[in-house]
Amino acid sequence: MAAVNTEGMPAGAGREPSASMVECLRRAMADAPDRTAIVCDDRTMSYAELGRSAAGLARRMSGGVAEGRAVALLMPNGPELSVSAFAAWMAGAQVALMNPAFTDRELRLLLERSGANLVLASAGAPEEAGRAAAAAESLGLGFLLVGEGDLSLGAWQADATLAISDDLLPPPDRPATMMFTGGTTGVPKGVDHTHRTLMLTVQGMEACWPTRPGAEVWLNVAPSFHIWGLLMGILNPVYGQATVVTCRRFKPDAVALAIRDHGVTVFGGGPAEIYAGLLSSEHTGRANLRMLRVCPGGGSRFSAALHDRWLDRTGVPIREAFGMTELAPISCNRWDVPPRPGSVGPPAASVEVRVVDLEDPSRLAGAGQAGEIQVRAPHMTIGYHDPAQGDGAFVDGWLNTGDIGYLDEDGYLFIVDRRKDMIIVGGFNVYPREIDETLCRYPGIVEAATVGVPDDRRGERPVSFVVTDRGKALDEAALAAYCTANLAHYKQPRAVRLVDRLPRTAANKIDVRALRTLAAEE
Repeated sequence: MAAVNTEGMPAGAGREPSASMVECLRRAMADAPDRTAIVCDDRTMSYAELGRSAAGLARRMSGGVAEGRAVALLMPNGPELSVSAFAAWMAGAQVALMNPAFTDRELRLLLERSGANLVLASAGAPEEAGRAAAAAESLGLGFLLVGEGDLSLGAWQADATLAISDDLLPPPDRPATMMFTGGTTGVPKGVDHTHRTLMLTVQGMEACWPTRPGAEVWLNVAPSFHIWGLLMGILNPVYGQATVVTCRRFKPDAVALAIRDHGVTVFGGGPAEIYAGLLSSEHTGRANLRMLRVCPGGGSRFSAALHDRWLDRTGVPIREAFGMTELAPISCNRWDVPPRPGSVGPPAASVEVRVVDLEDPSRLAGAGQAGEIQVRAPHMTIGYHDPAQGDGAFVDGWLNTGDIGYLDEDGYLFIVDRRKDMIIVGGFNVYPREIDETLCRYPGIVEAATVGVPDDRRGERPVSFVVTDRGKALDEAALAAYCTANLAHYKQPRAVRLVDRLPRTAANKIDVRALRTLAAEE
C-alpha cells in the first residue's frame, strides 16, 4: 500500500520563502534585532548579536576552509554551537556535526570519514574541547576554540559593523550538513544535505506543527548534533524568529523550572524518556505546563499510557512523528488531522510513503499488512558522504527506512519495529514493540524493551527488560498471567528483568545491542 501527501510545504504565515537558513538569520536580524534568540543558563543572545557573531567568526574562518571540505563541530548545545554552524555556512563549508562526548577513537574515525580539514570546539566545554583538539592534532587538522581569546563572542556581539552580506549567502545546492546516523550497530553513516534540502526539512517540520512568527518560546533538550536537536534547538526557532531556551543536558527538575520561568510554549521533547522523566519531576506540578502549545515527540516509541498521562497533566497532546536523518519528517500527527492511537500519523507535506512485502519487495503490502517502509520526498538526503555505505539503501528513488510498519485504509502509518530487531520464534515473526506496548500497560511498568536471544529449540526467544515506577518490585506470577492473557504463546517473554534504567545510545535511543549482551550474559 502507498500513501502520499502532495501538499506543498508553506513558508508559514507572514514568512517569505528563503533559500537557506543563513538568509533566515539575516531576515531575523533585520525584523527583530533586539529579540532574544538564545537563552542558555544565565546567558542570552539577541538576533542581532547572533548574526554579528556568526559573521565575525565566518570572517575569522576565511582562508581556513578548503573548498569541498567540511568543518567539524564538536560542541554541546549552546550559543557557540549556533554561532559556529551559521559561521561555517557563511564561510562556504559543509557542517559536520559530531558528538563531543565521543572517545578519542570514535572522534578520529568520524573526522577521517567526514574529510574535514578544520575542527571547532567550545571553550565552555573544556573537557570535550581537549579531546577535540587532541583528535585534530593527531590527524593534522586545523583547530579553533570558539568563545575564548580572539574568538570570544562578546566582541563580535557588540560590533555593529558586522552584517550578513550577499556574498555570505550560500547557494541552495551547496552541501550544508553532514550528520551521522545514531544506529546501535555498525559504522555510523554520514548523511549529506544541501541548503535546499535542509530548508525544505525545516519548512516540512513547520507545516506539521505551525508556530506563530516571533511569538513562541521554544525549549530544546535534544543534542543538536542529531537531526531532531538541530531542528528543535537551532533551525526552526530561527526560521520562526523565536526565542529558544537550550539545555546542555536533560535534568527534569531544571527543565520544569525553565518552562515556568521562561514561559515556554513549544517543548521540543523528543523521545518518550524525556516526557516520562519530566512528568516524574516534583517541580512539574508547579511549572504550569498548560501554557505549552506544541509538544512534538519522536525518536522512540510512546506508550498509550504515556500519551494519556501527558495529556491529562498539560491539556496538550504529544504530536508523535516518524523521521530519520535521511528524511525528516516522514509522517506526523499533524495539527490538522485527528490522531489515532498507536499511529505516527499520515505522511508529512510532500512525502510519499509505501509499504512493501517483506518477502517480495517488488510487491506492495495491503492495508494493515506489515512490511518494510519506503519513503521519498524533495527534502530527502542527496546521499551518503561515503557512497559505498548507500548500497541497498535506495530503490528506484525510494529510501528503505529499515523499519517495519503498515498503513491503514486512510493512510495513517503505524510503526511495528526495526527490521533488524525483529525476533523469529519457531518460524513466527515477533515484533518487540508489540511486547513492549503490552508490558507498559501493566500497572507500575513505565518503560520496557524486548530483545531476542538465541534458543536451541526455537531459534530465538524474547527477553524483556522493564523499568517500574519508583523502582517498585513486580509480582512475577501476576505479570506472567497478564502476558498469557494478552500475548500469543510464542510472543510471551521467557524472562522479564527489572532494571533501574534502560541503556541508551548517544542519540538517546534504547541501546538494543547492550540489552542483547546483558541478556546473553544472564
